[in-house]
Amino acid sequence: MISVGTPSISAQSFEQCAPKRQHMEAASIDPQRKSSGLVRVALLTPWNQQCGNAEFAKRLTSGFTSFATVEPIELENLIEHDTLDSRRKQEGYITKLIKQVRASDADLIHIQHEFCFFGKTRRYADRRLLRLMRNIRKPIVLSLHTWKNSMCKKGMKLSLKSVLSAACYKIQNRWMRRCLFAADAIVVHSKDTYAKVIKAYPRLRKRVHLLPIPVEPVVSDGVTAPFQKRAGEKWLVLPGFVSGYKGHRYIIDAMPGLPAEFRLVIAGGVHPKDRMGHEYWSELLARIDEVGCQDRVVFTGFLDDSAEQAAVLKQADVFVLPYDEVGQSGSAVLADVLSCGRPIVTSLARSMFVYRHSNDTVYSSSAVDVEDVEKLCQAVVDAADPVSSPRRQLHQKNVQKKFCLHQMTTQYKLMYEAVLAGNSRRSRS
Repeated sequence: MISVGTPSISAQSFEQCAPKRQHMEAASIDPQRKSSGLVRVALLTPWNQQCGNAEFAKRLTSGFTSFATVEPIELENLIEHDTLDSRRKQEGYITKLIKQVRASDADLIHIQHEFCFFGKTRRYADRRLLRLMRNIRKPIVLSLHTWKNSMCKKGMKLSLKSVLSAACYKIQNRWMRRCLFAADAIVVHSKDTYAKVIKAYPRLRKRVHLLPIPVEPVVSDGVTAPFQKRAGEKWLVLPGFVSGYKGHRYIIDAMPGLPAEFRLVIAGGVHPKDRMGHEYWSELLARIDEVGCQDRVVFTGFLDDSAEQAAVLKQADVFVLPYDEVGQSGSAVLADVLSCGRPIVTSLARSMFVYRHSNDTVYSSSAVDVEDVEKLCQAVVDAADPVSSPRRQLHQKNVQKKFCLHQMTTQYKLMYEAVLAGNSRRSRS
C-alpha cells in the first residue's frame, strides 16, 4: 500500500529557512477558527479558467466541507497572457498576489504549483514563487504537479564533467531549493516524484507528503451523452486537453492495425493557453488523413458539463493514455478514467503507474511501449477481451476504495492540522 509521509517538521530545518520569511502568526490558535472547528485555507490555483489544475482543485476541495473552508485566489497562466506580457507587469501580478494573500483571513496558504503560473521560463518562475512565499506571513503548503528532469539530482563521478554538471545543477535549481525549504509541507502525487524529491533534498523527507489524486466517479445518471456510440462500435477514448505530450499520434498510427469496429474518440479540445495547440491539432488532422482513418476518429471538443463528459466516458470500451514523459507528478485524467471501470492502456510514462504499487491494484491498468505500433494494437485488443475483465475490475475497485475522495481528503486534513500545530509550537517557542 502507498504510504503517506509523516506530516512534521524538524526544528533544525525550520531554523534554516525561517529567517528568510517574515514572522508568521499563530494561525492554529485563532479563536474564531477554534469555535467553528473549520480550517480556513486560501487556495492559489487558476480557479476560473479552463485548466486541469483548476478542475483537480475543485474536485479535491469538494471533499473539504467537513473540516475546512476554501478561499480561491486566482493564479494566471503567464505563458500566453493577453495583458501580463512583460516582466514588469508579471512582477506587479506577484505583488498583487502577495496583497491578496495578506488580506485573507486564511489559517494557511496552499499553492497549486505549475511553472507557467509564475513565469515563461524557470529562471523567472522560481524567483517569483520564492518572492511570493517569503512575503507570506502564514504557513504554506506547496503542491508540486510537475518535477522536471532538470530538477533531478544526478549521480556523482570523479570527473571534471561531473563536477561541472553538479555546479550547473546547483545554480539552475538554487531558487527552487529555497522555495521548497520555505514550505511547511510539500505535496506530490506519485511515488516516483516522491523518490526524486527526497533524493535531491533528503532533509525535506518529513515535509514531503505522498497524496495521489483522488479517484472519484462523477454522477451522470439520467444524463444524455452529447455523443452516442453506434451499434457494433467499440470506442477507444482518449480524454483531456489535446496537447502534444498526450501522444494522440501513437494511437492514430495504430488505428489501421485495429479491427474495423474500433473508433477513436478524442474527448477534449485544445488548451486555451497552449501556444502550439492549434499547430498540433493540424498535425493530428494531417496524420489522420495520411493513415486513412477519417471515418474512424471522433472529436468531441470541450465538454464543459462534467456530467455530460462522464456520460461520454462511460461509453468507452477501452481508455488509451499514450502520454509522453514530461515529469508529471500525477494524472487527473488517469484518476478520472479509473473511476469508470473500463480497461485502460497507458504509455510507460511514470505518472501512469501511480495507482499500481500494491499487489491488489497492480492490474488496474496495463502499460506498453506506445511507439511500437504492433505492441500498442495488441495491448488494445487484449484489453477489450472480456477474459481479462474479472481481475481488472477487482483491481480497479480496490483503487477506487483506497484512493477515493474521502480517503484522500482525510490525509489532507491530517496534513493541515500538523502544519498548523507545528506553526503554533514555533510561535510559542
